[in-house]
Parts: sequence; C-alpha cells; structure tokens
Amino acid sequence: MQTAWIVSSGRTGTQFLAHYLAGNFDDVVAVHEPKPRISARLVSNAWAAGAAPRALPRALLRRKAARIASLTSRLYVESNPFLWGVVDLIDEVFAGAKIIHVVRDPREQVRSSLNHGTAAGLKGAANRWLPFWYPNVGSLAAVGRAPDWLERAAGLWALVNERLRRVGTGCRDYHLLRYEDLFDEEYSGLRALGEHLGLGAPRVDAPVDPGVRLNAGARDALPAWESWNDAQCGALHRICGPLMREYGYGEEPAWQRRVGAGRETATR
Repeated sequence: MQTAWIVSSGRTGTQFLAHYLAGNFDDVVAVHEPKPRISARLVSNAWAAGAAPRALPRALLRRKAARIASLTSRLYVESNPFLWGVVDLIDEVFAGAKIIHVVRDPREQVRSSLNHGTAAGLKGAANRWLPFWYPNVGSLAAVGRAPDWLERAAGLWALVNERLRRVGTGCRDYHLLRYEDLFDEEYSGLRALGEHLGLGAPRVDAPVDPGVRLNAGARDALPAWESWNDAQCGALHRICGPLMREYGYGEEPAWQRRVGAGRETATR
C-alpha cells in the first residue's frame, strides 16, 4: 500500500487535510494523529534530540505498519505533526513513502499556537516540565535567559522546519506545501497536494470554505503581528528570519521596518 505522511510544526491545518482527503477522494484512508498520540510525541521529540535509541522510533513506526497492514485502500495518509522528529526513518519502514511538509508563516503559526493554549493551564505545565513533551529550543532562542513563550514557539517553528527541510532533501518523494496556499482563491495548495498524491482534482468545485478552521484557537493571547511591539518582532525575526525568507515570508516593508527597530531595541 502506498503511504503518505503529512508533517509540520503544528497549527498548519493537518486536521483539515485529513478530513479533506478522506471526504473528497475514493480509495483513500486519511487519519489525523491516530493513537498512541502521547508515545508518538515523546519518541519523536526524544529521537530528534538525540536522546533515544534508534530501536525506539523504529518500533513506533513498525506498530503503525502492523495496524495499517490489513487496510485494502490504495493510499494511506497519516496527517501527524508529532512525527516531525522521526521523518528520517519513515522510508526505512514504509518503502516509497511520500513526505508532505506543510509550512506556515511563523508569525501566524506562533500566534495560533499561543492562542491555542500552548502556555496556559495543563498544556502549558506539560510543555514546561514534562521531558520531551516540548522540544528544547533554548539554544535557538539564544537570549542568555529562559526564553519567553513567543521565543519558544518561534524556536519550535525554526527547529521543526529546518529539520524537515534538511531531511526532506534526502527523501525520495518529498513535497513542500505552504499553508497559505491551501486557502487561496484557486485552492492551489490542495490541487498540488492531490496531484502529488496521484489523486487528481477534488470531486467538488469548492472543496473548503476559507472561513472555516478546524481546531481553531479560542484565546487572544497574541494579536496579529502588526500589533506586536518592536521587541517581539525582532525576537521572532532573530530566530526564524533566515528560514522564513527561504519560504517567502517576511518580505513586507512594514515587517522589515519593525524588525530593524527591534534590532535597535535589543542592542541598547
């Protein structure tokens, strides 16, 4: 059976993509973050950090292989951002696997993450204290102190997308998809995804309402970047700047002015 794996830094529409593929194409099984979610998250983060033996992530992937072995559909798609850390091993277990890397503007990804409760309540406590629940991004923040949550979320974006970019170049079948293209007027991202998976165009003319988001954040912890202060803009640019430019983000003159002001603030 052909398999495809949709991976990202999270908050990139992965749940929507699983629903979209399952609902618009025949002979496709598409799932989002199937159980066991906790072990997938911990093992993936530990392997990426160099703190787990190779046998551990391979066992995780082999359990997935055993579970899907009985399926008769032509294509199995797992949309699972937790697997970012083990993407380098997927092809060892699933020969010919397709890797779909979804990237989102880090300013919006960070905002979505914080508004979804990354720093609050039980989720925030787990992200702070549970080993390998949240990747260690302190070195990326490089601020000589404990990074704040904007810096941690920016560090996660940089860490995950750099790994996926680097590992992807070595994969036999790797495809980059920008989150923003999923919801453009032509649905160009969705159509490109269908073509890459060998599915063709969706059965409906308008496969998604751009105003509808699954698993949307409910808090207002962080506004849009236009309302950030200069220090916040400078911090995100310092952590994500080189990679975000590679993906076509952060070219707006207004952002460049804010980033420059943020750098001046940081050096005073």
